[in-house]
Amino acid sequence: MAAGGLIYTASFSNVSVTNAAQNFWEFIGASTASVLIHSIRITFTPTITSGVAQDVRALINMGTMTGTGTGGSATTPTPINKRNTVAAVTTVNRLVTTPGATPTILSSDNVSIIVPYERIYTPDQRIPIPAGLKWYIGISAGLGSAYNASSEIYFEEI
Repeated sequence: MAAGGLIYTASFSNVSVTNAAQNFWEFIGASTASVLIHSIRITFTPTITSGVAQDVRALINMGTMTGTGTGGSATTPTPINKRNTVAAVTTVNRLVTTPGATPTILSSDNVSIIVPYERIYTPDQRIPIPAGLKWYIGISAGLGSAYNASSEIYFEEI
């Protein structure tokens, strides 16, 4: 349940992730609103050899940045409640191919690309992004090959 803010989602589907470090999502907070991350889901299409999905490990980090990255695409967040006609003020970029400076890693997981990476945060665990701060979630090293990925992220502006 929302804490009284406006909830949005951003997503991409079946997009190639190159064999390099990159950020799946970068959030550049507006000076007028803080953000709470409610949930994140990232899935990959693994390579199938002789009918078996080949396991590759991805080191997924999230944290704050001092500078934004380059490459990637701006994404327009979609309001969850269709009665919400207010555009999100947070800048959201997807698949940033040259990550920005990352002084603080808040979380790090070494996950299999066969299993979807999904985090649904309870109200007390939601990731706060203060107004004006830059935040990311991405891989710190290439995966050995290019893979297609899909992702969705739910967030609230307060």
